Amino acid sequence: MKKKDFLKLFLFPALLFCISATLSQSIHAQSGWFYLNSGTNFALNDVYFINENTGWIAGYSIVLKTTNGGLNWISQTLPEQTNNTGIYFLNENTGFITGDISQIYQSYLYVFKTTNGGINWNTINYYITSGFFGTASSKDIYAVNDNTILKTYRENDSYTSAGSIMKSTNGGTNFFHTIVCGFTIGLSFTDSQTGWTTSTNISASPIGGIFKIYKTTNTGDNWNELFNDTQTGNLPIEGRAIQFLNSSTGYMLGQGSKTIFIKTTNGGINWLLDTLYHNKNRTMYFTDVNTGWIAGTSYGSNSNISKTTNGGINWADQNIQGTESINKIFFINSNTGWAVCSNGIILKTTTGGITNIQFTNTEIPKHHSLYQNYPNPFNSITNIKFKLKSGMPDFSLNSVFAEIKVYDITGKMIKVLTSKKYEAGEHTVRFDAAGLPSGVYFYKLTAGEYNAVKKMVFIR
Repeated sequence: MKKKDFLKLFLFPALLFCISATLSQSIHAQSGWFYLNSGTNFALNDVYFINENTGWIAGYSIVLKTTNGGLNWISQTLPEQTNNTGIYFLNENTGFITGDISQIYQSYLYVFKTTNGGINWNTINYYITSGFFGTASSKDIYAVNDNTILKTYRENDSYTSAGSIMKSTNGGTNFFHTIVCGFTIGLSFTDSQTGWTTSTNISASPIGGIFKIYKTTNTGDNWNELFNDTQTGNLPIEGRAIQFLNSSTGYMLGQGSKTIFIKTTNGGINWLLDTLYHNKNRTMYFTDVNTGWIAGTSYGSNSNISKTTNGGINWADQNIQGTESINKIFFINSNTGWAVCSNGIILKTTTGGITNIQFTNTEIPKHHSLYQNYPNPFNSITNIKFKLKSGMPDFSLNSVFAEIKVYDITGKMIKVLTSKKYEAGEHTVRFDAAGLPSGVYFYKLTAGEYNAVKKMVFIR
């Protein structure tokens, strides 16, 4: 009896985790992420949404706003052309951006504020650093209210680094250092008084440094050390993101020799450190104590996003074959999230990163082949090449009946590209995606008992 190829749509994405099969048996299209058009090639550094529709992105010399979940983005104007690294909104009207202009001997640090959703942005703080050979920046910003604002701060020169947490109590007019330590990255608050940050102090001689996690219980006026990792002869851990879900459970993502993931479930009394052998170490977001994502680059892995559903014990790859360098990931709930990248690319998911589609692949090597489309990503025409070989039991002649269909990410069949007999050899068909929305699509070749599926990305 012949094997039957089949396409299954899963009503509940969680079922994908229950499927156990090898790649030779099936291809699980676990991307679940699709592309949005940002209208820029500039680096996008931070993203913040207040609901499923309204959000902002901060990047190099650019601020973008959407009111329809990212389908369209409107560019907003700042008083200065800065590298904007952090963005935070209190509500749909009031928001803050931290940015900088870095030069060799001086860096210019800015804080911008809007009270009308970004229609107008005003400079509320301007800070010049000097006296050292290097650069300075402020990566993260957090506002308790209109008056109380905190931001991270770092200085880098050729050999060492330092930093602090800076705070304003007068709406950003003045900032002061609340703790002077290594450079700080990440601010996570569970209420108006209780928050956490990371600090890394790098030394040149001997090579090494100290990584620390700090906690405040008085809105950043004082900080207490919770975790300390000292390295001599090696570069220390560099914190990239920190997030606490409540007073007990918190996570830290960092970079050492590999990706470092640190977890506490008792408020920082004890920490569990795990080394992950990939480079998804730039950004992290948890929607509850179990469900979270980490992202970065695909170097050392076959994807640039991973997801956990058990608090970091296990991770599942997402956005398979993704090559973008992801700078920030943000979720508004367990299903809907966005990721912004270094080359102006925006990714979005509405399924928690898991696709609703599964193809079973009964591929028989050494007979037929389906190749990756080219170009990929594409706009709006791409070519799909496939190879058919003769001599299979089902065929008495050197002709093969082949069919190629295109599906969207929900499993809906979009188009039949070809359905006819072909002579043995290599063939190419063209797919024109004009009229279709940007996103991830799948193309499937069926030839006798042979079935193969590949992913392609369409960007309008």
